[in-house]
Parts: sequence; structure tokens; C-alpha cells
Amino acid sequence: MNYEANPCQDYESITIDELKERTSSLLNLVTEGQRPLRVCMNNGKEFLLCPQDLLAPICDADFRLILLSAMRYAMGRNTYMPAVVSDYIKRHIRFLDDKFLALAADDIRRHLEDYAEHEPNPNLWQGLFDALETGQSARATRQARKSRFCPACGKPLDVISITDNQHSPGGFDVIAHCQNCHSDYEWFCDKDGGTSDMKKYFFG
Repeated sequence: MNYEANPCQDYESITIDELKERTSSLLNLVTEGQRPLRVCMNNGKEFLLCPQDLLAPICDADFRLILLSAMRYAMGRNTYMPAVVSDYIKRHIRFLDDKFLALAADDIRRHLEDYAEHEPNPNLWQGLFDALETGQSARATRQARKSRFCPACGKPLDVISITDNQHSPGGFDVIAHCQNCHSDYEWFCDKDGGTSDMKKYFFG
């Protein structure tokens, strides 16, 4: 259920060329009027210029708690709310922080373990759980691929291998190579993005 298909359609819009010509005055309009401005690109895409204050609700730490509360309320209910909450989280998963993904996935896992036989929408919650797990894994992989520097020469390392860690679910073992001094290093990256110290890697 989606009551507002395009929440930005009523905002004033300009072309990218107008933005280039009138940048200063348009930015003043946005900041003083506290109202977003739609910028239409030549390829048909759009983006918004908006005051930072408008993003405050989703940047607020309580937003995570409110969304978790809505999810916990919806679990076990045979109404339209489970679908609304689940679809909302899936649509906006890229804006939700790592802590939310971990807490929400853990809540769903425990709910399905404890009340699966009484849950009217087990497939819905399993689908959301899978989406949260995929989101966590994708973020952990991106974190594992972040460049680190060779402790010997200070040059950026090239990641050549990322493999699942057998002893830590969601974690990765990373191997990287230094093109400058031809050394190889390894480290561990956990599912929350934390990394261990590097150590020399020896093939075989």
C-alpha cells in the first residue's frame, strides 16, 4: 500500500542548465524557503536540492527505534500492516544503518524460531529477513574491498581475494597485493565492517 507515489511532484522544478546559470540565487531560495527544488537532468533523471534540516527525521537515531517498533508490532498480525512495514523497509534499506539491519534481522529470526507455527505471514517475514541479510552481506563485501595501504611502502593495496570466513558467519578473509613492493597481506573483515590488523600472507 503506497499512499504517495511521488512525494516530490509538487516541488518547483528547474532544468540543469538553469541551475548552472543561477546557482547562487537558487541555493538561497532552497535554504531560505526551506523547500526542496527539483532539478531535471537532460537525460530525464531528476535530483533534489534540499535543506539539510529536511533530512533530520531519517538521520535521527530514534528513527531506527520507531521503525523497529513498527516491525515488531506488525509481526504476528494478520492485517495489512505486515506488508506495509516489510515493503517500506525493503524500499528504503539503503538508507538504514548497519545497526538497524542487524537488529531487525535478529528480531525476525527469533520471531520465526519461536512463533513460526502461529505466524500468519511466515513467507513475508522470511523474505524481509533474506533482504536484510543480503544488505548486510553487500555492505560487508564493500567494506572488505576498501583500499588499505601497504605497511612497508605506503602504497594502496589491490584486493585480489575475498572469501567467506568459516568461523565467523558474515565475515570475510581478505588477501591483497602491493604492486610496488610485490608483497601480499591478509586480514579479516567482520560482518559489521570491522577489520583486523594486517599480516603478511604466504601462498601455500
